[in-house]
Formats: sequence, C-alpha cells, structure tokens
Amino acid sequence: MSSQLVPMNPGTFPTIPLQRPILLIGRHPECDVRLDLAKISRRHCCVALAYDRVMIRDLGSRNGLRVNGRLIDEAQLHPGDEVAIGPILYRVESLIPHPQSPAPIPPSPPAVTGAKASKPASLPSLPNPSTDLDSDLIPLDF
Repeated sequence: MSSQLVPMNPGTFPTIPLQRPILLIGRHPECDVRLDLAKISRRHCCVALAYDRVMIRDLGSRNGLRVNGRLIDEAQLHPGDEVAIGPILYRVESLIPHPQSPAPIPPSPPAVTGAKASKPASLPSLPNPSTDLDSDLIPLDF
C-alpha cells in the first residue's frame, strides 16, 4: 500500500511520503524526515512498511506519539487515521487510485439473416475446404 502523511495545517510542515521500508522522523540531521521543533525529539518515531501494512513506533520521545488521539508505543496506520508527532498533526492518506469502472463493451453487430453471412472485417479470409480430404495427406514409408 502506498501512503503518505499529510499535515492537517497545509503549508506549515512537509507531506511525508511513506515509500521506504523504514523512515526515521525527528530533529536529528540524520533523520529521513527532519522536523525542527523543540517539542520533537531527536529521534521521535519511525514508520515501517511491512508487507501491505504501515506501522508507526514511538522511539522513546519526550512528547509522545498519538494515533487518533491515543498515546501509543506502536500502531498500524490506516487511511484516514490522525497521527500527532509531538504537536504536529498529520492525516494518513492512501495513494492507491480508485479503480475505474471498465470501459463499456460495444454492442454486437446485428445478426445477418439470409443465405450467406459476411465475416467480420477483423477475421482473415480462409480458403474453402476441399471436398477431397485425402488430397492433403502425404504418404509416409516406414
């Protein structure tokens, strides 16, 4: 599942694409996502992609990690969940496009009535079968 964390206050903090197997979030310069606020720990939390699941884990942060208002150590994220990394609120959004309805199947051409039906233009012309079926056989000697 391809997802992203979108800030609830657009323009204040970056959108976080969740595309790597492990993503480290915090204030430290070596973090994958750097949120430079005093209430964000140096290594605040990490997001892990495991199979089709998105997991988030608090790394012992001072101000905690909340999912849907609940203080957590670790949780699985789903589209629509609200994640509070310190004072910053994010919403989990899925990047999977909604399946489109298939293109309508065109109606079949009307049946031809009469002695001879024409073949569709997409089919090649085939030779008429011969009445003498033995003429196509080649004798083999063993």
